[in-house]
Order: sequence, then C-alpha cells, then structure tokens
Amino acid sequence: MLRFSWCRLCGGSSSTVAATSPLAPDVLAVAKAQSAQLDGLSPRKIVSILDTYIIGQSEGKRAVAISLRNRWRRRQVKDKELRRDILPKNILLVGPTGVGKTEISRRMAKITDAPFVKVEATKYTEVGFKGKDVDSIIEDLYMNAKTKAKRRLEAERAEEALAMTLDVVYGSWATRRRASGGDARSKYDEDGEDGGRAPFTDVTLEEFKAKYKTEFKDDLVTVDIVPTPPKHNRQGWSKAEMDIAGLFGSASEVRLKTRVTKRVEEAVPLVLQDILERLLDETQISTLARTLAEDDGVVFIDEIDKVVTDAANNDADVSSTGVQQDLLPLIEGSDVTLKDGTQISTDNILFICSGAFHLAKTSDMIAELQGRLPVRVELQALKEEDMRRILREPKFNLLLQQKELMKTEKVDIEFTEDAVDELARVVTTVNANGQNIGARRLHTVIERVMDKYSFNCQDYEDKKVVIDANVVKEATSTLHTNIDLAKYLL
Repeated sequence: MLRFSWCRLCGGSSSTVAATSPLAPDVLAVAKAQSAQLDGLSPRKIVSILDTYIIGQSEGKRAVAISLRNRWRRRQVKDKELRRDILPKNILLVGPTGVGKTEISRRMAKITDAPFVKVEATKYTEVGFKGKDVDSIIEDLYMNAKTKAKRRLEAERAEEALAMTLDVVYGSWATRRRASGGDARSKYDEDGEDGGRAPFTDVTLEEFKAKYKTEFKDDLVTVDIVPTPPKHNRQGWSKAEMDIAGLFGSASEVRLKTRVTKRVEEAVPLVLQDILERLLDETQISTLARTLAEDDGVVFIDEIDKVVTDAANNDADVSSTGVQQDLLPLIEGSDVTLKDGTQISTDNILFICSGAFHLAKTSDMIAELQGRLPVRVELQALKEEDMRRILREPKFNLLLQQKELMKTEKVDIEFTEDAVDELARVVTTVNANGQNIGARRLHTVIERVMDKYSFNCQDYEDKKVVIDANVVKEATSTLHTNIDLAKYLL
C-alpha cells in the first residue's frame, strides 16, 4: 500500500509545490478552507443542524456527527506518523426503509460540502461475474469530487477572471462603438438618436465595469469564445463503457474558437466561463479532487443486507458473498487506480453501510467486513407521532413545499392541525397493514389529498383553500375501505 510522506496535494515537498506550480496557492487555499469548515462544528452542533431536517433517530445522528468531528480531530494531530494510523470509524446503520438512513448521511455530507456518493450494493457483482465491480464506486466518488474541486477553484479565482472578462468585453464594446461612427471617448448630444439614453463621454474601463449590468447591458459586442465540450456524467457507467469513452476522449474534446455577437449581459458569462477554463489547470483540478475524495469523501452503500445470506440458508449466493469480499479492501483501506491513471487511497474515506436486515442478521456478514464497520446503530421504525413531527417541524417540510408550490398558481393552501393528525394516522395505518415504507408514504398520501387542487388550480385562483381532517378522509377513503389497495402505492 502506497504511503505519502510529502504533500498530500501532489506528492511533492512543500517547497517543490511552491516553486513549480503557479496554481498551488489556490489549491492550498481551497484545501485549507475545506478544513476550516469543521472548526466550529462540534458533534452537538452537527446534531442540531441535522435536527432541522430530520426527525428522531438521535443515535444515528450522534454516530455520524462523531465521525465527522473525528475527521477534524485527526487533522489537528501534530505527529504525521500517528495521523496516518488514525482511520475513520465506518458505520453500519440498521433499520427499516424510510426511517432516515440515507438522509442522515446525505445531510452530513452537505454540511461540509464533502464529496458524497450513494450506491446500492445489489448493483455490484464479484469480479468475473457480469455486472459492475466495486472499484467503480471510487470512480464515482472521484468524479463527484472533481466537480466540487472545479467549482471551488473557480470561486477562488472568480474575481481575477471577472476582471479579465470585463477587459475583453470592454475592448470589443469600444471597438464596435468606434466602428459604428462614434469614438469610445467622444461625446454624443444627450438629445441624440440613442434611444433617449445619455451617450457616454470618456467612458473608461472602470466606468464600464460599474455600468455593464445596467446602462450598457443591451449593447452588442463581438467576442471569440471556445465552446465547452459536453460533459458526460460517468457515474454509474460500467467498466467497459469507461474504457470505450477513454478511447475517443481526446478526439471528442477538440475545441475550436467561435466568434459570436451577443448583448453585453449575455457575453459576460460566456467569456467568463471561457477564461476560467483557461485559468484553471486540469492537473490542479485533478489534484484537489483527489485530496477531497481521499480526505473528505463519504460513500453510502445502501441495501448491504441484500448481499448478505442467512447463515442457515444452504443455498448461499456465491456472487453475493464475493461482493462482500470485494468491498472489504475498499473499506479497510487500499489504493484504487482509476481509468485516467489517478490513484485514490481509500484509507480515510468514510464508508456508511445501511440495510434493513429483515431476512439476514448483521452477524451473517463475513467476519472481516463486520470488523471494518465498528460503529453499529439501530434506527427505529417511525410511529404516528414521528409522522406528525415530520409534517410540522423540518425546515422545508412537505406541507410547506405544497403551500409554496400552490402559491405560484395564486392559491393559498392551509393545512389545519387536525388535517396533519389525520395524515399521520392514515400513513401509519397503511404502513402497518401493507408494506412499511416509512416516511416515503407521506409523499403518496399528500399527493392524493392535493390531486384535486393541483389539477383544478385555476378554479381556486386568488382563493384560500383550507384542508382539514374531513378533506383528508375523503381523499384517502379508498385506503380505509380496502387496505389492500395500499400495495399499488409507492
């Protein structure tokens, strides 16, 4: 296994980085800013943030909060040798579907804008079997990290790029003015034929910068840009698809300049993107992406129980057991070589596995994989009171979403307290008598209630619609008369 004793950003010493890479300060600044995001996030603070979006499941929130904080703690350790040996404590979340396993992990990654990828264990097969191999998980994570790396480096150089952009646009703007019969520094009569707008006098670059969004936004300019080639989202591609894409990659990325005439407000973003493409070095983007993936990456593996076979079952699925064995090197730490030759160390990537474990038990996992998931949390099934809280308390709860959507149609929707209680009761009843899909059932029931108002929105324009318990009962009456219909719902 490769170890890095020098700079984790590029493999060189800090002096080499400073001397040979003009963009290194930007990369270092972005990496430092990423680390600083965790400075004020104690586990308690992280849980309080998660509480604004997710109801209940305090044990699961505590587990991911501690894991997130441990990343910050590891970076504060002075001894480099010791720091290398401090590995993340991977997590196994056990609980029925729809209780918040995925959402907890996703929100945790969003708190620090960490690279995050969610995969389903059932989509992967053992090496040698038809299907995707587990190494493509790291490929997906790296692609996600690369997108974030580019965005952060663009933000780091945005001010410089905008200044260069306005230089280019101003030059074209002034040239076009002179060619049309007026000098960029001459003065027109204020009552001239200029659409009533006072013509410029001695318009300097600084004056143009101050007014390009207002007074000059509709003026035409001619600029040369290099169109950005279409980006192919390779997340979820098979190994063969990536190999084929690699064969034609260089040919498909030939970029030729194009001269276009646009209004100033349209030309500025085009030129800005073109300049950013030239300012940012692909090597630096890849280097930062590698750092983000290795040090901040989060991999969420759902349905891990589907590749675990009950020990009492004599018809064990050899391929499923092989998937566990293939996952083991990734989770315990190894170097994965990607299609472009980049090597990603999985030593410090946080792996969160989840599953319902209805048919199999966690103890049926291969022993080595159990040992690599030391933090085990059982999430509880949602009760009726939990459903009520989910409808009321989250920052962007489902009822608020419905109200805001209908506001766009000039319809004022109000849900009464007894309507919320009835929604929670219906969802809990259907889950109890049919397939329990947890909080996901709320979407289906709410859509049934809102169906009439969404379709006939014009009939309710500029009116206030009060949805109470009776309205909910009427809309969901078929669920009460024949609970078997629930199997047709998501």
